[in-house]
Amino acid sequence: MTADCSTTSLLGNRPQFYLNDFAQARDYMVDDQLRPSEITDPQLLKIMRTLPREECVPTVQQAIAYADVNVPIGEKRVLAQPLITARLVQASLSESLKKTLIVGAGAGYTAAIFAHLGKNVTALESDPTLAEIGERFCQRHAPSVTWVVGNLKDGHPSNAPYDLIYLDGTVFDMPQFCDEQLSDKGAIVGMWATTHGMASGFQAYRENRSSTIFTKTFLFDGFLPPLQGLSPTSSFQF
Repeated sequence: MTADCSTTSLLGNRPQFYLNDFAQARDYMVDDQLRPSEITDPQLLKIMRTLPREECVPTVQQAIAYADVNVPIGEKRVLAQPLITARLVQASLSESLKKTLIVGAGAGYTAAIFAHLGKNVTALESDPTLAEIGERFCQRHAPSVTWVVGNLKDGHPSNAPYDLIYLDGTVFDMPQFCDEQLSDKGAIVGMWATTHGMASGFQAYRENRSSTIFTKTFLFDGFLPPLQGLSPTSSFQF
């Protein structure tokens, strides 16, 4: 397989077999993208060195499944670039954050990571086609994940409260359901829209156990498309 110029630019100077040898590509992803960028949790690195990202993208996109880019998966959605996922997941690594809701679970990659980290995962996806792909992926690699098809703006109240609500995309405001479905000591993690089309990774916690006022900490800058299906209607305070 011969890489075109655009693909080559995404992969740097790696040899051509990077395009087809997915196991080797996973190693390059971890060693060249994640570890130099302060992704240090050994369990997370092991999981991302093992989970087959290429199964979460269309066949025509598999050659760049491990490149440092957001990969389109359809319906204006992407598989987030590996480093963004790794940074957000690493920020979520707390023993107290067990019960997890993934909002916009897409093709299942992030849900599977959390399941391998020992979390009790509910994957919420609004698009039935993506949910079917994600559920098949998790049946193969993370069968404990519970899949739900529904409106992202509603969350999934029947399994609430959650210790962690993970927004797998960029938001412009906090969905109202987060206040209603987050446990008293829970956390919200995702990407927050900033100026010039960019976004910042963030964590948010209640100021006290019953507060509707949240403290938000920004973690890093990056780009991830808006999470389709969520509108800025929250009464959250920060």
